[in-house]
Amino acid sequence: MTRLYPYAGPAEIKARSSQSPGTSISCLEDLLVWIRGTAQRPGPDGLIASTFVIDAGGGLRLADRRSEHVACAGGEPVLSAGEMFFHVDGDRAEVIEASNQSTG
Repeated sequence: MTRLYPYAGPAEIKARSSQSPGTSISCLEDLLVWIRGTAQRPGPDGLIASTFVIDAGGGLRLADRRSEHVACAGGEPVLSAGEMFFHVDGDRAEVIEASNQSTG
């Protein structure tokens, strides 16, 4: 059974969050376009960190790590939310870690 999780954090955060959802990522090319187009930079560990949600349809959405999960989700319920860390080398990328770090 699939469970959707509505936003459960402070109302003030939801109210000030953009209702523009994160970028849909369905393939490697989408990921690389998002990284390059948003000028994501690796951290000291060499990894690119992002906020992520898995939307109700099972799609991956990414946003800048400093954004709120509720904004990445466009205010909608999600299957999962957290942070995702990527190692990128040219036209190759891999997920190194995914967490469920979401307070809402």
